[in-house]
Amino acid sequence: MMRVAAAMMALLVCGVTTAATINVPADYTTIQAAVDAASGGDVILVAPGTYTGTGDEVVDTHGKAITIKASGTPGETIINGQGARRGITCSSGEGADTIIEGFTITGGSANYGGGIYCNSSSPTITDCTISDNTANNSGGGIGCNYSSPTITDCTISDNTANDDGGGIYCNSNSSPTITGCTISDNTASYGGGIRCDSN
Repeated sequence: MMRVAAAMMALLVCGVTTAATINVPADYTTIQAAVDAASGGDVILVAPGTYTGTGDEVVDTHGKAITIKASGTPGETIINGQGARRGITCSSGEGADTIIEGFTITGGSANYGGGIYCNSSSPTITDCTISDNTANNSGGGIGCNYSSPTITDCTISDNTANDDGGGIYCNSNSSPTITGCTISDNTASYGGGIRCDSN
């Protein structure tokens, strides 16, 4: 009987998973490496500093239900695309439980969504400063394609799109929720602050 009880206890313990906190740069030197190692429910806590990357973006959330959070203020914790790549990509079905919180996202450059690109995804973006990003086409600050992100308490300023939506661009299949945000001094051919496309 005791053996059965012990076996059942072992099974119960093995079946329990707990969310982890992953520290950047203490555990992983880059945010992307931490994302790659993370599992659903994990929190990636990012210390103050400037974080850059290689390839097409600094961070790709890869559809994971994780929180990526700055431990300092947005002014202290910077995701910088260096004019060569996008800041953050969410393009794998992310939902509201993919959370990006407390960063300055700047220097991003891409065809769509220079700062953040949401493609068939609806993450939560909160308490971020999204500034000085560029899109060759649409969505200098944030580009939304078939996406409905929640954007809360963000400052979106000084972003540029050559075509649509200097600050935020939404195609006709997108319906973001935007609350408590300051959107200013963005530039585009159509919709300097926000462009919502009906086509």
